[in-house]
Amino acid sequence: MIREIIRHLLRQRGLELLKIPNSGDFLNDRHCDLVLDVGANIGQFGRGLRTLGYRGRIVSFEPLDSCYPQLKAVADRDPAWECRQVALGDHEYSTEINISRHTAYSSIRKLSAVGENFDPNTEVVATQKIYVSTIDVQMKSLQADHPFLKIDTQGFEKEVLAGAKDTLRRCVGLLLELPVENLYDNVWGFSEAVAYVESLGFLPAQILPVSPRRSDRVSALEFDCLFRRVD
Repeated sequence: MIREIIRHLLRQRGLELLKIPNSGDFLNDRHCDLVLDVGANIGQFGRGLRTLGYRGRIVSFEPLDSCYPQLKAVADRDPAWECRQVALGDHEYSTEINISRHTAYSSIRKLSAVGENFDPNTEVVATQKIYVSTIDVQMKSLQADHPFLKIDTQGFEKEVLAGAKDTLRRCVGLLLELPVENLYDNVWGFSEAVAYVESLGFLPAQILPVSPRRSDRVSALEFDCLFRRVD
């Protein structure tokens, strides 16, 4: 109903509501030859890309011992899909990651008060020692003219970008999960994140609301933001 009202108002002004293509369409349009799937968990994003029609190479990165075997089992059935058990950041080092009850919420960052109250599944139930590399280091063994970088690292996105300076010069686009309210401590805000990504040479192309606020179900807590390279 709301969509039809907006469409009617736009048509009165000689405008049309844009039909946003999906990320698979974006990858095909930009002739993407490699998707870097950072924070792959058990392969949900890669499987989604295949469903959307992307048939190019995928390299997924996931550090958790509890998730990596499932990710590898999926990737091993796809000759164009590789996975690596490593975390990514702004330099190479060893650290610990906080493992949440639902592994998708696991993060190097500590939960904020908002995160602790957001969902029982955010509760930290264990920690794991992990090795952190960088995108630029990992790309030394990969060849791609038009890579695409997806980052879903629960508050660690800026560090991943900082370790991808050389790779970003070739990226045709980025996909980041950006917060309106932070589930983790010491994380950038939505406006800061968009400004930072713009400083890297990318502008928003598509935005999708995710994670509704528990106290306000018609408002999003986070957005999946697809960025295109500046023309």
